[in-house]
Amino acid sequence: MFACLGHVWAYFAPELWYETFPHIGAPWQTRLGPYNEHLVTDMAALYMALAVVTTAAMRFADSDRFVTTVGSGWLTFCVFHLIYHLQHLSMFTTGERVALLTLLSTQTLVSAALLAPSPRK
Repeated sequence: MFACLGHVWAYFAPELWYETFPHIGAPWQTRLGPYNEHLVTDMAALYMALAVVTTAAMRFADSDRFVTTVGSGWLTFCVFHLIYHLQHLSMFTTGERVALLTLLSTQTLVSAALLAPSPRK
């Protein structure tokens, strides 16, 4: 759900999000290329869609197939997102690199955990 919260902001105030994410004083997006409203709102919509299917997966956690499908979607996104950022770290400080890679690696590992079969009762 954390993924959804920050991206509602990106969807409805994309330029402000671009100029201040992850927080005022340390905007990461401005270092990665020029502002593109279409790109920002599409990415925000993707995160919100993933939040919706993740919420459904929590509701139907007894369905391994559904949870695995949601996990596969998240894992695919997270792996490619992590790969991109691993290739574009030069513009960040050491602390920002650690924070960014910790966050993206954690998202990737949590996504991978959704692929594990649930223990049977």
